[in-house]
Amino acid sequence: MTIRDRIIAYWKGRSGDFGALRMKELQSNLAPRWLREITPHIKDTHQRILDLGTGTGFFAFLLAQQGYSVTGIDLTEDMIAVAKAQAVELQDSLRGTVDFCCMDAMQLDFPDQSFDVILARNLTWTLPDVESAYKEWYRVLAPKGVLINIDGDYGVELKVPVVAHHHIHEGVANETMQECIAITEELSISRMDRPHWDAHMMRKAGFSRVYLDMAVSSRIYDEEDELYNPVPLFSIVARK
Repeated sequence: MTIRDRIIAYWKGRSGDFGALRMKELQSNLAPRWLREITPHIKDTHQRILDLGTGTGFFAFLLAQQGYSVTGIDLTEDMIAVAKAQAVELQDSLRGTVDFCCMDAMQLDFPDQSFDVILARNLTWTLPDVESAYKEWYRVLAPKGVLINIDGDYGVELKVPVVAHHHIHEGVANETMQECIAITEELSISRMDRPHWDAHMMRKAGFSRVYLDMAVSSRIYDEEDELYNPVPLFSIVARK
């Protein structure tokens, strides 16, 4: 089984529970905090937005509820199936539109300069070739467009014992977590100095004005519960 197949199988196994947690997050006090993180970088509701690694559609739904129109893509068909089902449940709350499709974030089926805003949360740590991904994202981003990449150094942090009493990973079976850790060990990005390596690769891909923010978690999480992510999150905002 290739590393790509293992990644798909891992997220396929988690799609149901993952979707339920993201739905709870959408209805929690974390939702407006995430909006405060990302909407300052979006000019208006007419901008074309791509949610990379959308999973079950959390960011896509969050923005669509505010009137934005979003395309969400994910490598795992089961994640997209859950997202489409939840779109039906949420349709009355969506002021904008959402469109989901199964696609590889490293090989996008979009023409050059298709989007004004590209979002990614907890995606890059799962990719076999992040350097190529950044080049591809630069390609589909319009001039003066913005990339907002929110991630954590999961390749390092998942190996560290969690000290939180409650967190988003506590319901994940140990066998599943061990497979996740094994997958990260196969990925070269787990051995990089993140997020400084990412910033360098973004500049190499052509992005300018690359900004790092290491304090995302402190603004999002204020209590340990089933939505709390024990992995410290950073964001990288880059302009084309």
